Amino acid sequence: MFRRWLRTGVMFLLTVSGSVSGLQGVHAQQAGTAATTPAAATPTEAFRPAIPGPRPVSEHPLAPVLKFAHEERAYLQQTVRDFTCRVTKRERIDGELQDYYSIDMRVREQTYAGEQMTQPLSVLLEFLGPSQVEGRRALFVAGQNDNKLLVRKGGRRFGYVVIDVDPFGESVKRECLMPINEIGFSHLLDRTIRTLEQDLAADPSGDNTIVEHITTATINGRPCQMLRITHPLHRDGLQFFSASMCIDSELHVPVRFDVYDWPETPGQPPPLTAEFTYTNVTLNANLDDSVFLPAILRRP
Repeated sequence: MFRRWLRTGVMFLLTVSGSVSGLQGVHAQQAGTAATTPAAATPTEAFRPAIPGPRPVSEHPLAPVLKFAHEERAYLQQTVRDFTCRVTKRERIDGELQDYYSIDMRVREQTYAGEQMTQPLSVLLEFLGPSQVEGRRALFVAGQNDNKLLVRKGGRRFGYVVIDVDPFGESVKRECLMPINEIGFSHLLDRTIRTLEQDLAADPSGDNTIVEHITTATINGRPCQMLRITHPLHRDGLQFFSASMCIDSELHVPVRFDVYDWPETPGQPPPLTAEFTYTNVTLNANLDDSVFLPAILRRP
């Protein structure tokens, strides 16, 4: 289970500055229509590993990625207070690839003044699809409501019922790989940095690590840079076969990522572990406390 969450955490990092090999442009379909036509939202493609480009003998291919991750985390901590977006996701849980989920998300990042927390992590999720969860709302505010996740059930039967749920319990893990307390960009970068450090330790020579940089990607019509890390051989300590991410060129935040596991047999396509696409992203939307009140779960 922990390895499964680690694999998801790495999705939020695959950014890099420096010399890496280039590919042709990659385009992703618009995900905004996923609530009504989820199957058409975010097509996946199994990428073949490219031949790694030349690099300094002393430099590991993940070194510039890890350096950029620390810089990006510092930048986001200083500049992003909150954000809103729509996320379209699909994940493999307990070996089964789930349906597409479409969710409107509001997140207020956790902030500190020295060691004193000035604002708790606050998350409100509103589910648009699939039909069995349509109308569901989930609210989490760190340190409030006994640190429980408050959930309005949604769906076709008894959708108005509101319950409190352990955010780390099995019922939550059956629907989502990512813990809700790590949804914010800074938290995800923390986890990604730890995962990259583990990957670097598992492949210290860098011979089993390929980093690629694609400069002509677009997501929902917005220009992005796409980065991909591939580990061709399955070795102890490595978390994924291939993981790619698109970074919005204007907003400087991840707007698309996917992760693949190693093929079971040579020649087979790698199985998708998870894919997420973010659209309608607004940074620093000035979300106040009223957005994250429990009463919002009972509104029509």
